[in-house]
Amino acid sequence: MNLKSLKLKDFKSQSTRFEKILLVTSLESLKNPKKWESILGVGLRARLSMMLDRQRSELKAGFVAHSTASQLQEPDLHVAAVDPKMSVFEMLEFFRTQLKLSLQTETRSFGVIVLGLESLEKNLADGFGAALAARLAQMPMYGKRLKDQKKFEINEIYFFGSQNLQKFLDYGFESGEASNRVRSWGMTPPNELNPETFGQKIKGICQDLGFSLKFYSKSELRKMGAGAFTAVDQGDPDSKGGIYEITYSPKKAKNKKPVALVGKGLCFDTGGYDVKTFPHMTGMKGDMQGAAVALSCLMSLARLKIPIKVKAFLGITENHISPKSYKPDEVVVSLNGTSIEIVNTDAEGRMVLADVLTIASRAKPDLIMDFATLTGTAVYSIGKNYAAAFTNQEKWHSLMIECGKRSGERVWPFPMDKDYNKALESTIADTLQCSKASGVDHILAAIFLQKFIENEIPWIHIDLAAAEKAGGLAHVDTEFTGFGPRWALEFLSQKYRLTATLKN
Repeated sequence: MNLKSLKLKDFKSQSTRFEKILLVTSLESLKNPKKWESILGVGLRARLSMMLDRQRSELKAGFVAHSTASQLQEPDLHVAAVDPKMSVFEMLEFFRTQLKLSLQTETRSFGVIVLGLESLEKNLADGFGAALAARLAQMPMYGKRLKDQKKFEINEIYFFGSQNLQKFLDYGFESGEASNRVRSWGMTPPNELNPETFGQKIKGICQDLGFSLKFYSKSELRKMGAGAFTAVDQGDPDSKGGIYEITYSPKKAKNKKPVALVGKGLCFDTGGYDVKTFPHMTGMKGDMQGAAVALSCLMSLARLKIPIKVKAFLGITENHISPKSYKPDEVVVSLNGTSIEIVNTDAEGRMVLADVLTIASRAKPDLIMDFATLTGTAVYSIGKNYAAAFTNQEKWHSLMIECGKRSGERVWPFPMDKDYNKALESTIADTLQCSKASGVDHILAAIFLQKFIENEIPWIHIDLAAAEKAGGLAHVDTEFTGFGPRWALEFLSQKYRLTATLKN
């Protein structure tokens, strides 16, 4: 597929090649036909005028109109007037809707024109790229469903604006592909994606992209004293789980110390002895989306050739019910020597992350960012449109929010004051795994995880409340949203001043 950016003045010479055209403009420009004279040919101008005359009373921000070609060689015409104050999240939603309308059948060539929105062009190109990747993606399907799945064969897509927008298109498309990988892996049934097959996938990705790889097996972790991880992993005596350390180290990296991306990778979560009941166990194939976010983000950094050194630490296992499974009231000792009184075996994610975070800390990175589908209270507290965010660097709160606005993957910081520690006090161990009372478990989970960050490393924890949302979110229309990579890429862009490489 050829995804290319061209100047507005080039549209006339290219217009005959398109089967479908989408005009994205401001309401002011839509009401002023003279602005289109130098761009559209006579035929398209006439069709546009007819469309507007028929719907003159409906002209307002958010206006959308469609004209199907009346002749074989004419393109279908789609027109949308957008609000110049549109947020990035709204842009992602806008292009998701428009592409769903425009790309319902095979389309060899598609043209997008942006006029009168110069201040938004870069974000529009980014949003279009992300939504296009989501629209073209093929998610896991099986049996007859696979045969019925729509496939869009597109040879070329041209995006016309007042400036060169190629890198913003490319960035948007790659970030959309990053979301696609997360949601595709999350949607894969657990009999296909398990610790063994996920591990094989990780190894294949490392070979393809030239990443170095180190694997900590369950036997090695047991010898190291990683009792928190192995407590969860021991539920399957034949487990192929473990911790994967993946390194992307480009030449001329801007950072001497790597960034560490950490991910929770529970390929399935039964809840253990505190078993999940119906319908709460359904969908637990997606409990590995934190690891998927970290891995997919690492892949995008490499594919975009971003010059920062990054390590990913992925805790891959499952939470089983078996005679070997860990139980409430047990006390286990983590890799950093902290003793943990087990309260609820369904709070397994923080157990896995505890030892992964310690291993990541000992690599002495510049920053640790972890991602996890960790708590139900994050969803209760903020819904599924945002993710819950935590950090030991309170000064980053405004930057975290801003990166959510700039990426369209919105997060909201929660407090981590020291007095929350009282809820995790144990009478027999260094800490409770979680509180024995109901309450702010998303905050207490973050308080717990912080105990395993060594060397005073700056740390961010993202509880992925927005990982699954009925009807989709932003540029994605599946329940598994692929939330996370766009926010992470934006945060790294801002922190390491990568605006020359990533989008502005």
